[in-house]
Amino acid sequence: MTRAPLHWEKLGRILDQNSLDLPWFKRNVMVPVPYLRRDGVLRIFLSLCDQDNVSRIGYVDVNPNNPQEILGYSRTPVLDIGVPGAFDDSGVLPASLVVDGDRLVLFYSAYQLLKKAPYAIFTGMAVSTDDGDSFTRLSGVPVLERRDDELLMRSSAVCQPDRNGFRLWYAAGAGWDSFGGKDVPRYDIQVLTSADLHRWDAVPQTAISLGRDEIGLTVPSVWREDGLYKVIYSVRHREKGYRLGYAESIDGTHFTRQDSLVGLDVSLTGWDSEMVCFANRITCGGRTYLFYCGNHYGLDGMGCAVLIPSDRRDGAENV
Repeated sequence: MTRAPLHWEKLGRILDQNSLDLPWFKRNVMVPVPYLRRDGVLRIFLSLCDQDNVSRIGYVDVNPNNPQEILGYSRTPVLDIGVPGAFDDSGVLPASLVVDGDRLVLFYSAYQLLKKAPYAIFTGMAVSTDDGDSFTRLSGVPVLERRDDELLMRSSAVCQPDRNGFRLWYAAGAGWDSFGGKDVPRYDIQVLTSADLHRWDAVPQTAISLGRDEIGLTVPSVWREDGLYKVIYSVRHREKGYRLGYAESIDGTHFTRQDSLVGLDVSLTGWDSEMVCFANRITCGGRTYLFYCGNHYGLDGMGCAVLIPSDRRDGAENV
């Protein structure tokens, strides 16, 4: 039986570098991570880049019934870059959030510039006790440190509670390819399990593998539905910019790619006509949203789409 793809109605761009009056946000907006606060506000944690393209983590608060309506935003970073020489001294990006009692635990991706390779990206953890108004690092070293087979990248870590503790899906890579006159990393999506939220020492398994003419897979947005693990992720191609992919799994470890079902592609014109990437999904107030970034890795902004139920798809616009 042929399955119909997901169907998303694009609601439009929410913000770009001209939307907020912040001296530390002048370029790209990347990796929106939505979180429904205890006060009912939908908070979108974001990586906001300064003029030198150094990213810090901030947020915008939006109306959960109308994500186009910005209610407020962070005046200072909720998590700034690390001290010089640290693994996160060149940029930090949100990856996922875990509610742990009265704490909100943030997994974040961290850049460090290198001399003989462009950069390394590893994963840190921070914690909030004020429902996401501020975060404090749990350690000055990565929670996902390098391995022989994941030498330069262990990032975009998405953590969820599991039957025996926690499960973590993340982007991993050990090498670089030369493409278009520059070096680009090569990475796919791995998975780990752990009984301890703070320890990830197990040997990873490959969850989603690169396809032909693909450079990278990253930012997995995972949820459970219909007895399956489902994931939307970003696919970096050699011949075109980022697009979105989709996969399913029975056990949460071995995923079958079904990219044609993702249901959201670039627009014909405008801020997301060349690239759609770094998407994260949330269901709140009876609606399912997908927040994502547009052209030039989010230089043209971040926007949102809403999932159209199968019984209401007539006339909905998706591209």
